[in-house]
Amino acid sequence: MDESVRLLIVDDEDIVIRSCRSILRHSPYQIETASSAEEALEKLSHERYDVIVTDLKMPGLGGMELLRRIKEKTPAQLVIVFTGYATVETTRESLKMGAFDYIPKPFTAGELRDVIANAVKSLDNSKETQMVDLMAIVAHEFKSPIATVQTTVQTLYGGYFGELTPEQQKGLETIIRNCEYLEDVIRCYIDLSKMELNNLAFEPAPVDLVKDVVIPVVDTPEYQANLKKMSIVSQYDDVPAVAGDVNLLKIVVNNLVNNAIKYGKGGSTIRITVGRGERGVALTVYNEGPGIDPRDIENRLFKRFERLKQAGTEGVKGSGLGLYICKQIIDKHGGSIAVRSAPGEFVEFRVDLRLA
Repeated sequence: MDESVRLLIVDDEDIVIRSCRSILRHSPYQIETASSAEEALEKLSHERYDVIVTDLKMPGLGGMELLRRIKEKTPAQLVIVFTGYATVETTRESLKMGAFDYIPKPFTAGELRDVIANAVKSLDNSKETQMVDLMAIVAHEFKSPIATVQTTVQTLYGGYFGELTPEQQKGLETIIRNCEYLEDVIRCYIDLSKMELNNLAFEPAPVDLVKDVVIPVVDTPEYQANLKKMSIVSQYDDVPAVAGDVNLLKIVVNNLVNNAIKYGKGGSTIRITVGRGERGVALTVYNEGPGIDPRDIENRLFKRFERLKQAGTEGVKGSGLGLYICKQIIDKHGGSIAVRSAPGEFVEFRVDLRLA
């Protein structure tokens, strides 16, 4: 987005203004200048700037007062301050008031470019966060009506309002599959927003992986009574607690079981095991089906928004986020996630977690 970034440079010294323009002459930024705080406020009254760079010591209205007024009106505005060695205390005060960073006077070309580049990067991250937040809000709004549609269709499919013809059953199955896809997308966007807005911050605590995480997910009614009539067989060894966050680990297991049903062979068995592993406790989820191409496992599987095209999965929809989210969570736990597969036969995901 660099080409659309608008900079306002405020300084009463013409040599500083000319120096900044010279240093940034090959940059993609749109640059405007002001020779006083008063002129800057006038420009800000009818123009928008992504980054403002201002001197602190200027005649008339000073840079500190300019910073205060900007932050009072637009708290999120990015402001960088110029400062000389004689104003170190003032610089500290400006940072407390919300300045993004400072550039010492005299400054080098590299210092100016680097600080502004960091501010622009921060601006990009801020807009990405806003987009993730918006996606989460939209996902939450869709969650309730989709659940209502799915419940109503499941009731019809179960024959509670009369016997259905094969054609009617087939039509309802299509609606159910699309509802499941939308639920998958909604869940993934909500999970993604939790991860990225909170930076996956959590305090690891002892977790009973079987009792607190796996069983509540496996016993979910829609998994037990899935349309593909796949049975779920579990084997749990007596294992010690792992270090982690219950809700985040449920996201991982939920995604793995959901994928096993979505991409598995109808009528086959999903096998889930929990046992001791080399690093602590190992969880595996196995299903028969089209499997995954080794090249996709190596290059694409855990990347964001990657949707794999495998023979036998035509018509199966996915968000392209589930496995990316799983890997981010497991990495945060200091564990590992791996997959082995024989294309056309099976796929098995394995998660290793550290002991509490």
